[in-house]
Amino acid sequence: MALQIIESCVNCYACEPLCPSKAIYMSEKTGHFRINPKKCTECEGDFKDTQCASICPIEGAILDALGVPINPPGSLTGIPPERMAEAMAELQAH
Repeated sequence: MALQIIESCVNCYACEPLCPSKAIYMSEKTGHFRINPKKCTECEGDFKDTQCASICPIEGAILDALGVPINPPGSLTGIPPERMAEAMAELQAH
């Protein structure tokens, strides 16, 4: 079991100090935060919710073990993905 931080991460540093297993680190190769799968416990036994995802301000930046975003599009803004796509298309048209 392990979570994964993907390239959409903006390196805001919010998640790293919250990780109870100290699994989050800055990758020298990519310059982005990553999660060490050998250390990640998905906060089981420590917290009800995964701490990194609970504070992450970027939708879709953290994936579960199945590759599914923990904070999917619309989850943080409350705007359904299809409405967000419509709004973004309208903004770009003007």
